[in-house]
Amino acid sequence: MRRSIVISTALAALCLLLAACGATAGSTTGSTRVRSGATATTAAPGTTTPTTSAPVAAATVSAALPQVVCPTTYGVQPTTTPSLPSTVSESIATSLVSQIAVYTDAQGQMQILAPTGWACSASIGADGSSELAAFPQGQTNPTTSGATRDTGEQVVGGQASACASCNYAQTTPLFTAAADQCAIDDAGQPSLCPGPYPGEAVDPIGNGVVGFLDPPGVRGSGAGSGGAYPANGVVTYHPATSGYQPSYIETCTLPDSQHSLCTAALDNFVGSYGTR
Repeated sequence: MRRSIVISTALAALCLLLAACGATAGSTTGSTRVRSGATATTAAPGTTTPTTSAPVAAATVSAALPQVVCPTTYGVQPTTTPSLPSTVSESIATSLVSQIAVYTDAQGQMQILAPTGWACSASIGADGSSELAAFPQGQTNPTTSGATRDTGEQVVGGQASACASCNYAQTTPLFTAAADQCAIDDAGQPSLCPGPYPGEAVDPIGNGVVGFLDPPGVRGSGAGSGGAYPANGVVTYHPATSGYQPSYIETCTLPDSQHSLCTAALDNFVGSYGTR
């Protein structure tokens, strides 16, 4: 059973980031709050400059949340499938206990929090990279490849594993160090090292972790960004001194009325994967 996640002062800053990112559907800018003393940046002119505020943590309780094992596809079929528990203990805002479930792939490699009763899917590649998505019943699976990008409600998590190009695709727009290293590794191929997305707001959360906001209508780092809802997310980048260090990413795309749920989902993700 996974450890319960207790929101620390650093993670409480992310709570405020998400709670304040609720741009009204149809607007093109959003504001972000960051922890006191921190500096927030924006990727392009025109994005509202974030303000500062002291973090205020919501009341939490340790609760046994239902765990949903999602249909999973594989690049290499595993020889065994573990038996996963039907509930997982998590520290969650008291007001959200009945609204949130844990979603995981069939191997239990990654977990995300999302609204109860949703559909979900997962994939684990031959290179070890993985993606896990939860979305409303009847809505198009946002991870299904196709010509139309799904911008509806969704919570999507993933990790790059040994896929270097995947790692850079999600880190170079947000981390200067990743962009610099990509320029060395992929010299002469700038398309492999994307730059900042216009209109995307970026907030350094901690060592190797940034939060981002893609306001409604802005296509950026977030899965589902560019639609009617703000896409709030977190990305990790920890350059390894030896071997390879994957990058983790999660995006929560929900209406303004459910930003507290996005807060819980992203705080939990940072608590679980922020140092990996």
